[in-house]
Amino acid sequence: MTRLLRAKLFHFIVLGIVLYGVDELYSRYLQRELVCPSKIEIDSMAAKWAQQNRQPMTDKLRQALRQSAMDEQMFFREALIKGLHKRDEVIVQRLLRDAEFLGIDGDRADQIETVLAMGLLDSDEVIRRRLIQLLEHRVIADTQGPEPSEQALKRLYDDNPAISTKPSRYSFQQRFYSGDTSIAKMRAEQALSDLNGGELPASADVFLSGELFNQLTAREINGIFGADFWPDTNLAMSLGQWFGPVKSVYGWHLIKWQAYFPGGAKDFAAVRLELNLLWQREQQRRGWQAYVTKLRGQYRVLCNDEV
Repeated sequence: MTRLLRAKLFHFIVLGIVLYGVDELYSRYLQRELVCPSKIEIDSMAAKWAQQNRQPMTDKLRQALRQSAMDEQMFFREALIKGLHKRDEVIVQRLLRDAEFLGIDGDRADQIETVLAMGLLDSDEVIRRRLIQLLEHRVIADTQGPEPSEQALKRLYDDNPAISTKPSRYSFQQRFYSGDTSIAKMRAEQALSDLNGGELPASADVFLSGELFNQLTAREINGIFGADFWPDTNLAMSLGQWFGPVKSVYGWHLIKWQAYFPGGAKDFAAVRLELNLLWQREQQRRGWQAYVTKLRGQYRVLCNDEV
């Protein structure tokens, strides 16, 4: 009889565990459901993106925006399933402030559970962003691959000239003539003629970044004056000689070289640490992308209309 009771008790415990597991899996099944953004929502996102980036919207970009919105919803839900909102003090304090604002009574745990039950997390953009960051950091922290081999680092060295190469640098003086007009260009041409003829030219316009620039790379120069401001043809100019006019996004400029510092290859050993960090970031990126791909397969998507 004792054995029978024990057996029944054991079976009851096992059945309870199984039912709890099934209920937990079903609960997660219901939670892992995504709703497609509507056409109106996608139109709004597309208009905002086009305005910010000043580029025409395409069907491919619309699909990318849709996928990004779906992924953000998925990351948020997954972070909730993992309970990250209950273990982050920043989020907990924000939930408690919400509870205090709403006049919710009870202890700390009761207040948090009440706020969660009211669904306030879904509309709190700060918490949403925080949870997505926590999820990403957790996944990346778990992506610990082996140390890179010497061959892998040397391949990165060869494939990344931005790291392995020291760029050329330029020091120069400039005179600025404001406006994208023929008059501004004519003023610059007249000033160039005066300068090369040994005469004192008329005053130039004020350029907010200044007149003298010391040891800048071509990329840094283009960052100040606009893309393609510093073409390779400038390498043929002589030191101490005014030339131009050169067009920027602001107007026209006369340039006088003062010094040129040629670039060259950096020693492999000198950039080894930087290459190792680059390798680690690439492994983390791949790990995160693999996680996202796997996670997408675990979610059901409900769409009511076409994008």
